[in-house]
Amino acid sequence: METSQPDQANEEPTINDKTEDEPPAKKSKVAEEALKKIEAEKQRKEKEKTDAEEKSKNDRKKEHDKFWKAVKDDPTDFTGWTQLLQFVDGKNELEAGREAFNAFLNRYPYCYGYWKKFADFEKRNGTPERVLEVFDQGTTAIPLSADLWIHYMNHCKTARKDEAAFIRSQYERAMSECGREWRSDKLWDHYVKWEMEGKNYPEVFQLYQRIVKNPTQALSRNFEAFKGFLKEHNPKDLMDTVDFLELRKDVINGMKSESSKDDDATGNKDNDAAPGEDTETEMKSAEETQSIREKIMFNAKKSYKEAEERVNLRLKYEDGIKRPYFHVKPLERGQLKNWNEYLEFMKKEMEKEGGDITEVEILYERSLIACALYEEFWINYISWWETRDGENTTKIRNIYRRACNNHLPTKVDMHSSWAAFEEIQGDFDEASVILENLEKSHPELISLLLKRINLERRRGNGEKACELYETSIKAAPNKSTASDLTVKYARFLRLHQMNTAKASQVIKTAMESDTANPKLYLQQVDLLLNTTPMDVQAVVAVLDNALEQEIPEKHKLLFSQRKVEFLEDFGLDIAALQTARTKHVEITNTYKDAVAKEKSEEPGKPNSADEGKENKNGNSNGSAASYPPVTNSSSYTAQQTQAYNNYGSRYANYPQNYGQYYGGGAGGGGGGGGGSGY
Repeated sequence: METSQPDQANEEPTINDKTEDEPPAKKSKVAEEALKKIEAEKQRKEKEKTDAEEKSKNDRKKEHDKFWKAVKDDPTDFTGWTQLLQFVDGKNELEAGREAFNAFLNRYPYCYGYWKKFADFEKRNGTPERVLEVFDQGTTAIPLSADLWIHYMNHCKTARKDEAAFIRSQYERAMSECGREWRSDKLWDHYVKWEMEGKNYPEVFQLYQRIVKNPTQALSRNFEAFKGFLKEHNPKDLMDTVDFLELRKDVINGMKSESSKDDDATGNKDNDAAPGEDTETEMKSAEETQSIREKIMFNAKKSYKEAEERVNLRLKYEDGIKRPYFHVKPLERGQLKNWNEYLEFMKKEMEKEGGDITEVEILYERSLIACALYEEFWINYISWWETRDGENTTKIRNIYRRACNNHLPTKVDMHSSWAAFEEIQGDFDEASVILENLEKSHPELISLLLKRINLERRRGNGEKACELYETSIKAAPNKSTASDLTVKYARFLRLHQMNTAKASQVIKTAMESDTANPKLYLQQVDLLLNTTPMDVQAVVAVLDNALEQEIPEKHKLLFSQRKVEFLEDFGLDIAALQTARTKHVEITNTYKDAVAKEKSEEPGKPNSADEGKENKNGNSNGSAASYPPVTNSSSYTAQQTQAYNNYGSRYANYPQNYGQYYGGGAGGGGGGGGGSGY
């Protein structure tokens, strides 16, 4: 009986069979949903990654901004700068790092260690060309830094190790800039070591001959090193053939002369060796070589002794230098004194016959590294260059730029001196820019603004001068300052622009906001007195207006006296003059009472109101017609000045101290007329 087999056709379909049997549209939908889930998961992970990166970036930016804010709020915060540089150096973000390093080194270019850090930063993140640019900027900014030059030379030897000619040229460049610095011995050692490694012994020989002439800190050690080197090498392998043969000839002649003397003494005329026996020849050759060495060292020792004398002259001052590098911390007073004395000593020594004035320049540059924040050293250096012969304009300008743009960006005297220097050279635009930049650092200093105005006046740019006056008056911090500037502006308009009408209008406008300022009224009087024909009533009106203001009694006394004197000389109405005199007596008595009251409150002091009641002849000074002497405005016309002189002489015996009550006697009176007193 056959086992019945299940009918395959009737079996239940499997899941796979179901899938295969599903319609194509349904299969496509499932696959699409699966792909969507995969894509969504992928996007979610990418978003998480992006968000994390964005958060990290924002956190870094916040921290970066925090460090920047510290140095922007206080550019002199050296610690803040170092924290910023440490942050950007660690993050290795190229643009942020460059911005920070450039800003810091523009302000503190003598920090050679940060030039090294900047170069290393560019090695990691920038290009080889950019690395060389940084080194070039650094060695230009502080060419006397042996450490920076060594760092640069190490880079050259690594980046261009097969280019001996280039490396040697850069060593020579370093020596021309830094080779005479007191502590440059390590740079010379670096150069010698490189030549020794290449077995370039003739070059080493030449270097040592230069080194022993150089008055540096390790001069004696260098001389001993030269002697050791020469013992180990035959001179003929070190010297140029022509030089060697010439030296050998001198040595042989000397040896023959000595030998001849010995032969004469011993009677030995035949010293020729037998054929094949050359021991004596070899001995002579060794003796000759030793004699050449001794001759070389004899000449070198002469140079060494000269250099040693120069070292000994300077040693006392060099030992006194405790901080030869730059730092923002103040130097001790003794250190500053030592630098100044050292400079004065070297200037005197180098002016002597045989002196090298370049030594003074090198010393000045060294002093500026340690004393960069002390204005006096920059000014002294410039003064020294100004006394030297030749065309030194470019050098002086470069010193001013270094001082003002980098080390002393807010020093008023330094910038003012620079602006004056550029103006003398005829560069008015540069002088104007210097003063304008300085004014941004000191907006409160009116003197700087006046320097700019007078610069424009001297160059004949009246329009710009007027613009600056008007801008400054509007921006004045208070009414008093605005009035002072207005008075100067009015004088400028009348005396330089010949525009009396505008000058008068400027004063009137100022009076509207500063009604109790005596200077404005006095200036207005001065303008009217210098107007032809003179308007007597207008002058009297200004004086009356001043007397009506709430001003101190001493100023009222001044205006009252001016009114009486003016009416006496130019008035046409005797009644008006008498009224003015009567009013003047009242004002005088009021003033005396005020002074007496003030003095009574200060026991032990004499009452100045009673002082000088009698003149030196014992005559009473009670007449109401007598007044303190008043000098004239420097800008009065000749006719008016003569008139004032004629009647002013009768007041010559009036007590001089009386004038102190209203502006310093005669000087105050002169100012009252609108002259130099205000």
